[in-house]
Amino acid sequence: MSSTKVIPIVDPELVEYNRRIVLAATITVLFLSNASFVLRLVARRMQSQRLQADDYFMGLALPFSYIPAVCLLYGLTCGLGMHQVNVSKQDLRKFNISLFILQRGNPPCLFCVKTSILILYARLFRTPTFKRVCFGVWVFTACWAVAAFTSNILQCTPVSYFWNKAQPGHCVPNALIVIGMTNGVLSFVGDLIILALPIPMIWSLQINLRRKLALNAIFFIGGFVCLTSIFRFVALAHINVKDLTMTQVAPGVWTYIELGIGITCGNLPLLRPLFGRYLAGTRTGSKNAYSGSKSSNSYPLSRVTASVNGRGDTDGFQKMNGRSKYGADVDIESLGEASDLELNRTAASVGMAHGGNGVPYDKELGDTWNGEGIQVKTDVDLKIERVRKEIEIETARNQSRLVR
Repeated sequence: MSSTKVIPIVDPELVEYNRRIVLAATITVLFLSNASFVLRLVARRMQSQRLQADDYFMGLALPFSYIPAVCLLYGLTCGLGMHQVNVSKQDLRKFNISLFILQRGNPPCLFCVKTSILILYARLFRTPTFKRVCFGVWVFTACWAVAAFTSNILQCTPVSYFWNKAQPGHCVPNALIVIGMTNGVLSFVGDLIILALPIPMIWSLQINLRRKLALNAIFFIGGFVCLTSIFRFVALAHINVKDLTMTQVAPGVWTYIELGIGITCGNLPLLRPLFGRYLAGTRTGSKNAYSGSKSSNSYPLSRVTASVNGRGDTDGFQKMNGRSKYGADVDIESLGEASDLELNRTAASVGMAHGGNGVPYDKELGDTWNGEGIQVKTDVDLKIERVRKEIEIETARNQSRLVR
């Protein structure tokens, strides 16, 4: 009579390395995701803005992201990072329970993150067509979240067979790879769509190339989430179900990194008020010097209207008003600053010269102004001294007319 004896695998250096990886990645991403959300709230408060729906959804994503973080840290106490032959049956059962719970946090967290981003998009770019596209992507995201959550729960029959193999039951073959990879690919497709959504809207804005590239760079921060998804695919492909406690380290870590980086990247575009002084450079200094005068009574221009038809504005200019028949409203204020420009109330009232027919017209444009919105030059910096001189000249002209 012969019996098979399980030989333990002794590799303390690898076990210690896995523990350090799990601890370092989890603690770092946990700090970044929470810190970025706190800074997001601080930025809102600095601008005296009330919280929007996208803020609430991002806040809801945070507790869901804690689920895999806690499971990873708990897993270290019951075999995660060790070879499975060295893990006791009792610890292996605890590990499988923690792995099952870890999978529950992924779909709802990503759903909240993506919903927050889509709501932000719909608030920034207010065209009906763009809002419908955002809604369609949201429906796809919601369907994916429900399917991913359900498939993860039902991968074993009964459900408890996932962590208790002592009872009758069965699981989908290679469920962690098959279901995990399928859900991951569908989520990755959604990420790419969300990443590409603002690109055509940004390039339709009548702003200079530097500004367009800067705005694209802000939204392209989300590309880091796509990179983490790719790394997660690679890790999932290397899972060995016979040594799950060892080979689950990389997939588990990348799963949490994907969630934490998603939250962080979703918060970064809204942190501009905290660093606007450093990002804006001399332009911010000039603007502050101009708007700091008590007599200037300047207003921030909070909405940019991008021409979407053949009757666009003169090249390098854009209309600034609340709503336009010919344009697509863009709420720049939500990105942290109302605009790069501020108009002085006096300049807005007397800074326009009048043509012979009584219609206001801009000297530099050399074309009549249709009176809709305010024509603002956006491809060059407005020099404060030049604006003041124009105001003084126009004021002198008005006074001479009154004398006559």
